[in-house]
Amino acid sequence: MTEATATDPSPLPPGLTVVVPAYQEAATIAALVGRIRATLPGIVPLVVDDGSTDGTGAIAANAGAELIAAPANEGKGAALRRGMRAAIARGAAFVATLDGDGQHRPEDLPRLAALARPDRIVLGSRRHAQGQPAARRRANRVADFWISWAARHPVADSQSGFRIYPVAALTELDRYEGRARRFSFESEILIDAARQGITTVAADIPALYAGTLRRASHFRPVADIAGIVMMVAGKLFARGMDPAGLYRSLATRPGMEKGPKP
Repeated sequence: MTEATATDPSPLPPGLTVVVPAYQEAATIAALVGRIRATLPGIVPLVVDDGSTDGTGAIAANAGAELIAAPANEGKGAALRRGMRAAIARGAAFVATLDGDGQHRPEDLPRLAALARPDRIVLGSRRHAQGQPAARRRANRVADFWISWAARHPVADSQSGFRIYPVAALTELDRYEGRARRFSFESEILIDAARQGITTVAADIPALYAGTLRRASHFRPVADIAGIVMMVAGKLFARGMDPAGLYRSLATRPGMEKGPKP
């Protein structure tokens, strides 16, 4: 896999829409929306309120977001798909996603956007950052191994929700309905996109946890990673375990952005 290089982190790809899935994010969502709008003037983020009971949706709307309200808490994967469909309906060519809990810096969006291409998903990678909880780091590395194998190329920080998708990767969202409701959607779509010829590159971002998160994480390292591994195993079994994919995932390094550091 070739390495991607960003020589100028400022240009944005045409047709970029920002989607923020949010559940019980009253403490952080207003500041996040404000920072997105300050970083990307003229872009109004789509905040998907996934059945929050703490006023997240109203706070986001008052801060200047376009609000999309789910009828109940359906899970992160479902919230992302709801936002992605809305973005596509508005003519998006690229969809950026970042979490509503404040662990992603909107100011890093231009760095990821500089790498966006129609055949490429850009991930914000915390692999080289300090501060990620040990249990989360170990769980992420397990997921990275399996997802890289199934995608047939190395994927750095497969569990990062800070991404930019080309619209070509989002054309078959209906296939995930009824099963990929929580965090497995973000893993499965990387594999399915790779099988369509859409590869993954990454830009280094910081790991913001201590002093940033204002609530307990919705991510369950054991249960959610187990679900992801089972999903990937099913895809590998369908391909006879794909030993060539394992070799390719281990023989090359993840594509990493070589531009300015965060």
